[in-house]
Amino acid sequence: MSKRRIVYMLTGLLLSVTLLAGCGGSGGSNAAGSGKVIVGSKDFTESILLGEIAAQVIEAKTDLQVERKLNLGGTTVTFNGLKTGDLTLYAEYDGTAYSAHLQKTDPITDPAGLYELVKKETEEKFGLTWSEPLGMNNTYTLAVPREIAEQYSLKTFSDLLEVDDQLVFGTSNEFMARTVDGYEPLVATYGFQFKDVATMQIGLRYKAVENGDVDIIDAYATDGKLKEFDMVILEDDKQFFPPYNGGYLVRMDAVEAHPELMEALNELAGTLTDETMQELNYRVDSLEEPVDQVARDFLKSVGIVE
Repeated sequence: MSKRRIVYMLTGLLLSVTLLAGCGGSGGSNAAGSGKVIVGSKDFTESILLGEIAAQVIEAKTDLQVERKLNLGGTTVTFNGLKTGDLTLYAEYDGTAYSAHLQKTDPITDPAGLYELVKKETEEKFGLTWSEPLGMNNTYTLAVPREIAEQYSLKTFSDLLEVDDQLVFGTSNEFMARTVDGYEPLVATYGFQFKDVATMQIGLRYKAVENGDVDIIDAYATDGKLKEFDMVILEDDKQFFPPYNGGYLVRMDAVEAHPELMEALNELAGTLTDETMQELNYRVDSLEEPVDQVARDFLKSVGIVE
């Protein structure tokens, strides 16, 4: 194992332990009927943005008190926070819920069918429900710097098979841990044999690309840094990754106590295209504009707030 990989793994491990310790709290489960809404998010820009957008919509459209707990950590941290009542809602993807929360392994590529299945089963199993889909499909993909794509004529995942033994794959600790749509099943599906694998916290992947430490990364299709770093998205020609419709995962007891909460969230239904989400992410990540301002500008642009 290379020294670079060990450093990345230790960095991600220490961060994950810190975030897990910080997610707990007392009294969160009593928030559902108190008129207080706790909005959480994962630890990447899109999730933070979607959390802030939800918080501003709720503040604008209801009398509920909003507390923000953004940038908490990975999927496990936020989902556990929701189940324990430390959070009322956070932005999630139905593809993530299908594999990570419901532990489903059968391939499913129908976006509408996936959403309905996940909504039904999360309600039955966890007492959690979903807002209407926001509009974007933030599926996982693989991306390479443009010069590498042009050098090796890379357009699809399968094209990588000609040069994978020359490339270092950079990925997140969470992606490595996913058992259905993560690194190991991806490699098994396509037969990849990369030169090396460097695992790291999500936000470090593009810096690793810029430094030349990695040649290919897993990425989100709506990631604004793809634009900043001039990365080429490769086509998933075997349709390995399922759809990832974005929406808000919400405690059902909170919705029952405050129906206006879901009414407010559903005003966002269909407003976020892939291109719009990538642009919002780009403004925060690359142009370093404040998250609250970017969220407010978006809500004004779609007429939800004045």
